[in-house]
Amino acid sequence: MLRTPEQYIEDLRDGRVVYQDGERVSDVSSLPAYKRAVEHAASEYYIALQPENRELFNVVKDGEEYPFVYHVPKTGEDLQRRRLIIQTLFRSAAGGTKFTGIDGLNGIAYSAKKMDLAIGTNYAEHVEEFRNYCQKHDPGIVATMTDVKGNRSLHPQDPRQAHPDFYVRIVDRSSDGIVIRGAKVHITDAIYANWLVVLPSRNHDEPAKDCAVACAVPCNAKGVIFIGTMSDQGQPGAHPMIVFDDVFVPWDKVFLAGEWQFSREVATSFARYHRLTAATYKTVMLQVAAGTAMLMAEHNGLTRATRIRDMLAWLAMYAEVNEALGKAAALDATIDPEIGLAAPNPVYTNCAKFWFAENWHQAVKYLQDITGGLPATMPSLKDWDNPEIRPYLEKYLQGAAEYPAEERIRLMNAVNREASSFMGLLTIHAEGSLAAQRMTVYAQADWERFKAAARHSMGLPTDHPDFKDLPTEPVYKLP
Repeated sequence: MLRTPEQYIEDLRDGRVVYQDGERVSDVSSLPAYKRAVEHAASEYYIALQPENRELFNVVKDGEEYPFVYHVPKTGEDLQRRRLIIQTLFRSAAGGTKFTGIDGLNGIAYSAKKMDLAIGTNYAEHVEEFRNYCQKHDPGIVATMTDVKGNRSLHPQDPRQAHPDFYVRIVDRSSDGIVIRGAKVHITDAIYANWLVVLPSRNHDEPAKDCAVACAVPCNAKGVIFIGTMSDQGQPGAHPMIVFDDVFVPWDKVFLAGEWQFSREVATSFARYHRLTAATYKTVMLQVAAGTAMLMAEHNGLTRATRIRDMLAWLAMYAEVNEALGKAAALDATIDPEIGLAAPNPVYTNCAKFWFAENWHQAVKYLQDITGGLPATMPSLKDWDNPEIRPYLEKYLQGAAEYPAEERIRLMNAVNREASSFMGLLTIHAEGSLAAQRMTVYAQADWERFKAAARHSMGLPTDHPDFKDLPTEPVYKLP
């Protein structure tokens, strides 16, 4: 089924426990500070119902229409369609609650089938049942992965840790299910979702097997507590801490419970899908950054300056290379014959994530250089709304005469947001650190093919199938 925005908002009034700035929030949908975030999430449901979007956003199964994001991705074209949906939402000020959770669902589906085939568990059946539930009820789901970790130099169950709950872990098992305890942080839009897909954040060894846990938990489950965070973008609660205070999870919603040998598989399977998502929405951000830089150059009368054009060209390439890598990762997907799921090309996906994260601060430097120093000491936009002050701002903060002062002021405020510490940290660490991408690319790169290419180029013999029959000298000889 497809939910309406009204149904989505009504489902937020489910008794969930939320704290914001020290106060208990009785109704997430009615808190003024959360208004824009709720509208942002509800807009996804609205957009999916519009006639011009239904073919892209939805799919029909057994006569029932449901969101395509809950469809099992079986081809590279399926992954590319997911990219188009994400970019449409980001360009439409919409989405959020079907963002990370879909990657969590697809990642756990991939790893659960691998696990079932290896050791005879039946977790894939649980995942499929939850996917069917999502197709029928159209909930918002988010992935909760990042643990608070405590002393990062110590393993989770090391007795030198201050306590054993720095990683979400299983504290009880019964015939009915498990009980989990711990906390997750940086969980984007979790307060506005309906379900949490809990995942392990790292590889765990046998002593920490209780931390190898994956499951689905409703946002209003007893013991789930959201502690909203304030970002410097003025979005209260956008990336909250979630406390799991002895939360019961029935077995049919459990996807990993102590099989520590597969904790890495679960974490990396999620990362493969989520880094494609990251590269996808970052393309929209990088295009906005390039456009902002060009607009600032126009307002400042600098579009003919060679050094400004060089920076603008770099920003355009920055955005377009990221889009090309993301598209390649989707369309050059790997399809496991045993499982049937399509997964993004891991090398291209991690290259895309590394590309935009590694170069973000250079992009900000160029954006700031083109803009000039005014944003550092800008008056507030509230001053613009004051009729007594506005004439002074209009007169003295205008640039080129053909452009209005208000546009220049808003552009400079946008530059401040893009250059904020929040945006810098988000770009570097969200969806995995730069070190994580380096390790993945090193592990996944086809070194045998690279070595064969090198040997072939030097006329040395190689058994690699891509090169062994290729000539090393021109096949045509002059008579």
